[in-house]
Amino acid sequence: MGLADYIGRYWAGAEILYGAIIAMSVTSSLREYPFVLQSVVLDIALAAHLCSVAWGLEEGLIYLWERDYIHRRENRLIELAHAPGGTETAVGLLGEQLDSSILHTIPPERRAGVYERLAGDFAVAAVPGTVTTREVRTLILGPLVRSSFAGAVVIAPFFLIGDAGTALLASNVLGVALLFAVGYSIVTEASGASRVASGLRTAMVGIAIAAITIAVGK
Repeated sequence: MGLADYIGRYWAGAEILYGAIIAMSVTSSLREYPFVLQSVVLDIALAAHLCSVAWGLEEGLIYLWERDYIHRRENRLIELAHAPGGTETAVGLLGEQLDSSILHTIPPERRAGVYERLAGDFAVAAVPGTVTTREVRTLILGPLVRSSFAGAVVIAPFFLIGDAGTALLASNVLGVALLFAVGYSIVTEASGASRVASGLRTAMVGIAIAAITIAVGK
């Protein structure tokens, strides 16, 4: 199972988005200092990448924390479904977790019937146990690798191009292209137009977030 199997296709792609935006926000500070020394440029680029790495690690730890909570919630739900007279409590717990999902589009009286049937299914389910080693590895390394990769793409021009202004322009172009690629890839529809539209929306949102971050940081 990959990262998307645990946190969803959208959020798995968003980890690349975050890494790129963070690196773009940090390196954009060079726009204020076009004649800065190359050694300083490289220090800033490296700092931008480390910010992306740190973000990926932090996200991985949060996803792991959430996964542990989900396991404990599942265990509790199955225990309630198994226990005599625990069905009503199990139905209430299901409601707490699922009312905010797509099931909220179903009328409340019909949702109750869905939850009762689910509680019956949980009554014969095995207790899922605790977080596995594979889950730990995937949830920690998945965001870390994705965010680090995005940061590396954004800072690469600063190590390949000697002029800070040209490197910044190339970096921004690569960053926007990466944002577009993320938006293009997370769409499930086969339509090329839908994918392109999603890519453009994601790129524009990413640029807006980076611009706001830069403005606030000044």
